[in-house]
Amino acid sequence: MNVPSARRAAQLPLAARLTGRWNGFYALNVYRPAALMGAAWRRVGRRLRGKATNDRPTRLAQVPWSAAVARHRLFLTELGKQDGNVSIGELAVLAQAAAGISPGSEIIEIGTFDGRTCLNLALNAPPTSPIFTIDLPPDHPTRFQLQPGEERYVDKPHPGSRLRQCAPAFAGLSQRITQLLGDSATFDWSSHYRKAGLVFVDGSHAYDYVRSDSATAMRLVATNGTILWHDYGVWDEVTRALEDLEQALNLGLRHIHGTSLVLWRAPADHQPG
Repeated sequence: MNVPSARRAAQLPLAARLTGRWNGFYALNVYRPAALMGAAWRRVGRRLRGKATNDRPTRLAQVPWSAAVARHRLFLTELGKQDGNVSIGELAVLAQAAAGISPGSEIIEIGTFDGRTCLNLALNAPPTSPIFTIDLPPDHPTRFQLQPGEERYVDKPHPGSRLRQCAPAFAGLSQRITQLLGDSATFDWSSHYRKAGLVFVDGSHAYDYVRSDSATAMRLVATNGTILWHDYGVWDEVTRALEDLEQALNLGLRHIHGTSLVLWRAPADHQPG
């Protein structure tokens, strides 16, 4: 049993605990297997009909999620997904990663969007771990050009709307989350260097931003901490940036099977540049 997650959930009303626990079970044991099977059958069907599978070629080595993150007692909320959110299965993997960080270490998310992921990281992280999430406000100048098509993820009145509009039982979690505003490429991260047990990179999908955010994540992550990237194999520039990063540094990046997540764990001798 994962004690930090259990203690965090113990502060919730009984109905919220039961719902959160069921959501976690559903995500890992029902949704995820069904989604993998459905994707496989769709690929087979398209091949039989002589149509392209639409799979984007990827080069990073794959690992099952169970080999990438340890299994912990899992609680999830806000399962409703909209364009721009991680999938339910990906949300479960991220929550497992949050549950496994060292108590007191930070969680940093680059790319708040509506706050759904960040809320679930807070729900599963050790109670003593502060959580920071950064997002680009509308009309804010950017260091690099955004990827065409992603302006719709930036053009919103306020980032983190689901942090403010979540069910009352989970509203207390937002008090552990610090919303940062600005450009991730120019933000002063120095006070967070080597403090993060988990960094989740899900900001701009433009190549230059992915490389910049990756370099930032390497400076933020603590020894034995974890970095997770989203949208590998989905957005071409994210895929190219991560594969170029692996080719240049031979880090041992791993693509978590059945997701668009890529994982790297900082070794004991990690020396951020």
